[in-house]
Amino acid sequence: MKLSLHSARQLSSLRSNSGFSLVEVMVASTIAASVLTGAALAFNAIGMNQRKISTIVSIEIGESSAKSYYDISGSTVNTYKTPSYGRAARADRVRSRFWDDVSHASAVFCLARDGLNSFRPVYIPLSDGVDGRSLDSSESFRVHLSKVMSQSSSVYKSWRGSSSFNNGSIFILQPSGFSDFLAVRAIYDIDIQSTVKPLGTYASVKRYSWNVLTDYYDVFYPDDEKGVPFQPLFVFHEKRTRLIHNEGTMDNFKTASDMPFYFIWWPDPAVSSLGRLNRVSELSFVRSSEFELPNPLPAYSDMAGRTNYFFTVPLYPSM
Repeated sequence: MKLSLHSARQLSSLRSNSGFSLVEVMVASTIAASVLTGAALAFNAIGMNQRKISTIVSIEIGESSAKSYYDISGSTVNTYKTPSYGRAARADRVRSRFWDDVSHASAVFCLARDGLNSFRPVYIPLSDGVDGRSLDSSESFRVHLSKVMSQSSSVYKSWRGSSSFNNGSIFILQPSGFSDFLAVRAIYDIDIQSTVKPLGTYASVKRYSWNVLTDYYDVFYPDDEKGVPFQPLFVFHEKRTRLIHNEGTMDNFKTASDMPFYFIWWPDPAVSSLGRLNRVSELSFVRSSEFELPNPLPAYSDMAGRTNYFFTVPLYPSM
């Protein structure tokens, strides 16, 4: 009896150490293969039927634009069609560089354009008797620029309050170390260009330093038949003390209590259209007759919800 119990224990020990049987292994392998195959088929179906977020397209922008923007020959560029989150990441990088430039700037001037930018100076001379601090608006800076560098007069256009031009350039100045020169730290060009092949809008923001392209982002918006321009790129809020001069509707932009400042908009690669998304109620357009407060909102209310790249920039960031 003792021998039989001992033999049974040995047999039980042998069975526990022998692992799974061949049949058990085959059944487990079949189940695992079925699960993996099903997961692979499901992943493939999702990948084949998902919405295509980004598509690379070849855009005909013309030889002059390609040369002006990127200093390249040819007339076409390749970029992503909206919405493109990869391009949005690149736009974030350009935005970070912009804020870094602004943080080191002595002055910022937004100039309007209706064509290509062929004028990107490195230094700007001050004419006799002109104090750089007297350049207290984009218009005064543009006028000074046209006097000391006449070639700029055909590039930059006069504007005040709200810019009605499709394109623009942001001059970021810094101390030059000389009393008779202004130094240009960087120039940001914003260009909104209609295209035919394919039909839509090519938008780009480019940073130049020493007249060399140092960073940019671009994107293509397919035609959505909305036909709404991406305007204004700039709005300039003047000092409130200028209300002493009655200038009609221009008084609506005299809102700055201390330092003049800009509102700036850049195109957003993460949205599918440049068209108008939201409308601000017309009730907000009414100027307060009780307090006679300036209300510039009607000039830029259509920009609400159209981009995540919105900036509020003082005229003199270092002050």
